[in-house]
Amino acid sequence: MEPIADVPHPLSQIDVSLSVPLKFQQQIVQDLVTEDGLLILGRGLGLESITANLIHVLSAPIVQHNKVHKRSLVIVLNAFKDENHKIAEDLRDLSYTDFDIGEERRPFIVLGGDVSTTLKKRREIYQRGGIISISSQIFVVDLLSEIVDPNLITGIVLLHAERCNADSNESFIISLYRQKNSWGFLKALTDHPEALTHGFLPLQTKLKALQLHTAFLWPRFHVEVSLSLKVNLDRRKDLTADQRLRGTLTEIKVKMTDAMRRIQIAILACIEALIAELRRQCPMLVTDYWVKENALDPGFDRQIRHQLSPHWHRLTFTAKQVCADLSTLTAMLDSLLNSDSVAFYQITQEIVQANIKTVAQPNPTQSPWLENEAADTVTSYATKRVFETTRDQFTGTVDGYLLEELPKWEQLALLLDDISSERAQSDGRNPGPTLIMCSSEAVSRQLQAYLSQVRQVDVDSHGNKVFSGRGYMVGRLKQYMGWKELLVLMDELAVTDENREELQVSKTFSKGKTGCTKRRRTRGGSAVAAVERLHRSTAIEPGKQIVTEEVIRQLEESVPELDSEDEVLPFLAVERLAQIIVQRYQNRTDDVVLQELMPSYIVCYEPDLAFLRRIEVYQAINQHSPAKVFFMYYQDSVDEQKHLAKIKKEKDAFTQLIRERATMAQSFATTEDIAKSRVRKSQVMNTRIAGGSTFRDPNNETRVIVDTREFKSPLPNFLHRVGLRVIPRMITVGDYIISPKICLERKAIPDLIQSMSSGRLFDQCKQMSRYYECPTLLIEFEENKSFSLEPFAEQRLTRENRAPSEISARMSKKDIQVKLVTLLIEYPKLKIIWSLSPLQTAEIIMRLKANQPEPDADTALGMGVDLSIRTEDGPPQLNEQVIDLLRTIPGITAANMPAIINNVNNLRELVEMEEPRLAALVGKEAANKVYEFFNKKVC
Repeated sequence: MEPIADVPHPLSQIDVSLSVPLKFQQQIVQDLVTEDGLLILGRGLGLESITANLIHVLSAPIVQHNKVHKRSLVIVLNAFKDENHKIAEDLRDLSYTDFDIGEERRPFIVLGGDVSTTLKKRREIYQRGGIISISSQIFVVDLLSEIVDPNLITGIVLLHAERCNADSNESFIISLYRQKNSWGFLKALTDHPEALTHGFLPLQTKLKALQLHTAFLWPRFHVEVSLSLKVNLDRRKDLTADQRLRGTLTEIKVKMTDAMRRIQIAILACIEALIAELRRQCPMLVTDYWVKENALDPGFDRQIRHQLSPHWHRLTFTAKQVCADLSTLTAMLDSLLNSDSVAFYQITQEIVQANIKTVAQPNPTQSPWLENEAADTVTSYATKRVFETTRDQFTGTVDGYLLEELPKWEQLALLLDDISSERAQSDGRNPGPTLIMCSSEAVSRQLQAYLSQVRQVDVDSHGNKVFSGRGYMVGRLKQYMGWKELLVLMDELAVTDENREELQVSKTFSKGKTGCTKRRRTRGGSAVAAVERLHRSTAIEPGKQIVTEEVIRQLEESVPELDSEDEVLPFLAVERLAQIIVQRYQNRTDDVVLQELMPSYIVCYEPDLAFLRRIEVYQAINQHSPAKVFFMYYQDSVDEQKHLAKIKKEKDAFTQLIRERATMAQSFATTEDIAKSRVRKSQVMNTRIAGGSTFRDPNNETRVIVDTREFKSPLPNFLHRVGLRVIPRMITVGDYIISPKICLERKAIPDLIQSMSSGRLFDQCKQMSRYYECPTLLIEFEENKSFSLEPFAEQRLTRENRAPSEISARMSKKDIQVKLVTLLIEYPKLKIIWSLSPLQTAEIIMRLKANQPEPDADTALGMGVDLSIRTEDGPPQLNEQVIDLLRTIPGITAANMPAIINNVNNLRELVEMEEPRLAALVGKEAANKVYEFFNKKVC
């Protein structure tokens, strides 16, 4: 394949088919084909289909003189697995329409992720051309290794552009691409406008990182989008009156129960109290975002933690615990509306149990929100929803526990019953299934279980049917009983500690409680009493909190029996027109679900802005057979407020981007500006040294050999930007080979903690000390963290994100210091360098290279591996495949691999070696693993 610039004859035009029927989608594809730029599209408006059609157009074979086809090479970056699958299907469908080109001329190949290929194989794939979807980490290595020539790339399509910044691998790839290729195209796409509104001049900054000059903004309120999505069925004379009503969206407002409403108000009150406490604990860090109105944002707790991250080690224990409690309470809000009453009650019990001091948990992490009076409301009403007794309205006898059902359930059952009746009267005019969409897999399983057990129990005074899922709730109570029995068993095994220490809780929550009665308090016992009071509040009546087998039997007897099969709704019918399919929102593949199922009825069980937009697109495309859409949400709930907030935030984001684009200054660049000139060693380092320089040629480019696994970090990008030539290799010893004498092992904070715990760091330092004169350990801090050891200790946070105690933090800091000192004593040649950020690390490496000879890639590749290693009947040479094979054998590690390499001639000798000889080389335990691996019998 030749670049367009080198084609000696003028190119001919070819016809390319598209599969985007809406006018605004066609306009977007046309704009992107005409000019390079960044597309920012409203969420749910068909970005996936636009991407596939754009790639289809851009990958069309180049037609030269005499009808000679030259295959193009299009690179797709940042595509997820499901996106690759959808793009492949769309391209396959589009290729059938281009009969003169043929599918074989545009293969779609996915590299990276689950697909592992060798360098030789990837080189062949690049030379054949086509459409290649590859991960950024692999492609940047291929560019640096010169496996693919940038001048042969027709263009790059970058997905999820919101994830790209100046330090990312995508920016690195674009820089390498534009150095040698100024004629190829570059298209960037995203449907997350909110992510492009942070910082100063965010749009201009993003375009600079992508080396683009144009931004295409297509919000939902764009005129072309609104006209394309407008479905006007009133003028269709070929449709019946019922069909004209289809295509509209019906909102179903469901009222919450009194208990749910009170719990929601109480949780919001606790969140407001936590925000006030956090503002009091961190007066110098308070921002305008820390208000109750923003508490309903999807990432409110994560945003606060991100703002506090640079100062996390300086915060008080209470402030850290407040951040953890904010995450807990926001999750409880979602659980209140999505989980059944038994599941929500169990969640509150788990929180209460976690705050009770026991022998097994002598120092529980106390949650300050439990000291708030509103916490009593949460636990008490959560208990009433399950264990409040119900009585027969005529006889007054106790029927059993309430086991409150979610209000949406009955509304959903009524809706499905109406759909079933409507289908019976439509004479097969609505053959499509009924599609129910929800937010998660857990809710999907919940609805499937409920719909399989729901039944009609009565008819109210207005003639409306009454449905009940009592059988499902009794089953959920059985599951809770098993969990409760496990806790009782654990309590019996533990010895109660009578001398409880004083629990320290912020004083804010012991003062000024709304509606709090005055009572005498014992010194130091307020928190203990509060937690015990919450625990005792689970019992409405003595003994009622204990669920026995007899109670379960009585509850099962209270479930109405079926009089006939006709009373069961036909939810499990096999016929297409009676199918009820429950799916969760999956964003990228939801439009595929709609197109394949072609549903006649769509029920949005929970709000989702992107899916509602996809329904609009689906209705506009399928105006001949639109679906009836029902949108359910709880009235005056946080669910409704979150949905409205998402719409507002997207609209505000587009408004901000439109204003910035209107006032953005135009920038112009020449070929010399794009093609980055290499920095020679003589330009950045002093060569006037007595006795002459130590390197052979001062005009050679300075280079550093980088392990291929290091391209997950931004450091190789920084090294390239400061003028070093980055040579990627899969090296055994070290991460960065700076010179023949200097080997550097870079450790970020998480990797340092993990490698210290596993002992891997000691093995790596041992290897460096063995093969290099100046082994170096570089500890790299995060740019927004303090330059101290305190952030290291915070890596020991629990999975629940709870704040660690002060004692555990001090012990963690001490452990780190002890292990670093032990490392220096064990390896005296080892040098430790501390770096503030990846950018400073690049500057440090530049200084270390001063007056040092350049490293040799082949020599660095052989370090840690003796040249005597060879395959069967092979000459003594370095063999990367054999090295990779040794790494996969259980028992062989980086520490004992040199002993095997230096004492074993070939693979056959290693396979046939007896266990005692192996033990002399690698140790008894490792030898046992190696021997069992080679001698394991496979049936």
